[in-house]
Amino acid sequence: MIEYTVETSLHLLQVRVSDSVTFLDLVNFITKVQKDPQYGPNVNTLFVVDANAILVRFAPDSLSTLFRRVEDSGGSSSWAFVVSEESHRSVFTDALQHFVPRRLRLCVFDDELTALQWLR
Repeated sequence: MIEYTVETSLHLLQVRVSDSVTFLDLVNFITKVQKDPQYGPNVNTLFVVDANAILVRFAPDSLSTLFRRVEDSGGSSSWAFVVSEESHRSVFTDALQHFVPRRLRLCVFDDELTALQWLR
């Protein structure tokens, strides 16, 4: 399951991933959020993956492609991924190693507080 809220006053999209989520779910979620009138290309994203989440068919190269798609949609923003489970973290860190950003800032963190500080 992927849930989100947009904190317009903070220019922040907060995303929570739990349960079982496929890569296609993530692609569909990104498409949905980009159509949300409260979301804009300069909104930063706090993307939290629960330790018990099951990520199905998440591959670093697919994530890199998705990051490129988000970046190509315009604007410049920062995405902080909070991923405490080691196997999940490696998928995200590997994806970031293969992604050469032009406008997006992306980073993986162990905890939300550090991620929020980086986003500010």
